[in-house]
Amino acid sequence: MISSSGDDANTGLIDSSTAMRSYLNILNDESTNINLSTVRSLALKTITHPQIFCGFDQLKTCCSSGGQNSTTVNASSSILNTLDLFSFGTVKDYQKQDGANEYYLPLNEPALAKLRQLTVMTCVQEICLAGKTSISYHDVGEALGMTTDLMDYGNPTFDCTATTRITRDVENVLVQCLYSNVLKGKLCQKTRTFGWKNECLPVVSSRDVRLTHVPDLLLQLRGLETRLEESGIEVSHAQKNVSRDLENAAQYWKSIRKTKKKTQEEYMSKSGGGTDGGSGTSAARAFFGEIVGGASINNPRRSSKRSRGGMSGNYQLDSGKRI
Repeated sequence: MISSSGDDANTGLIDSSTAMRSYLNILNDESTNINLSTVRSLALKTITHPQIFCGFDQLKTCCSSGGQNSTTVNASSSILNTLDLFSFGTVKDYQKQDGANEYYLPLNEPALAKLRQLTVMTCVQEICLAGKTSISYHDVGEALGMTTDLMDYGNPTFDCTATTRITRDVENVLVQCLYSNVLKGKLCQKTRTFGWKNECLPVVSSRDVRLTHVPDLLLQLRGLETRLEESGIEVSHAQKNVSRDLENAAQYWKSIRKTKKKTQEEYMSKSGGGTDGGSGTSAARAFFGEIVGGASINNPRRSSKRSRGGMSGNYQLDSGKRI
């Protein structure tokens, strides 16, 4: 498995708005002469910036409504369409454009790499909303426009070489997302899946949000609020149960200690003394001395000597008999 475990588990995802702010300040600066060339240059820089994954819609708003030459800017719809593509689109949307009409700006390899990462982020967001914790290489490859079925091993026309290449391409995009800190999870080459079970939330950085999606997001947030409240109630009940069990355990051991102390006091009183180790202790020693045949337990050498029986000097041994 390949994972992002090298980073701190509590580290948050990348904040794209910080890097985008400098470009927005340029467009909002009234002293800057904003023309078509400036806007095109800023757009190309943002879509290839390694730390910008959202805010393209805000940049589009500034490009289309600000500046002294806004009429000239509005004439270049390809710039605005490209910013829309990086805000909400995917690789398939870029592949669908008509080559004769420049609907989008021509994208170089860094820009295409960024668009692939954004596409993967969209896939992971949709899977998360569905309540799943993993996505297959096949689904990722399909979203990236890689049409070979990665799971169709039983097909006689199955191209192993092409599938291996596509699998590596999918893994490369996922690894780039992990290194860019826009995803959290683990790659599993054995199952050909990318999973994020037990990862700290969120597991994917957010892209730009369409205004038409706001009601759905609010509904999802209300559902999350309800689940959090229910979880809070369950946690509160569990804490009360644990506290009650701890109190019961403390009372039980307290009663055990009281019973032990009472038993010891009763035994010592029956032995003829108190608990100070005086006459009661002497009585206990005398009692155990009677059990061992009157021998004093304080003199183990004498007791050991008596146990030898016929070897004592008080007895006569008959030389004619075997011992």
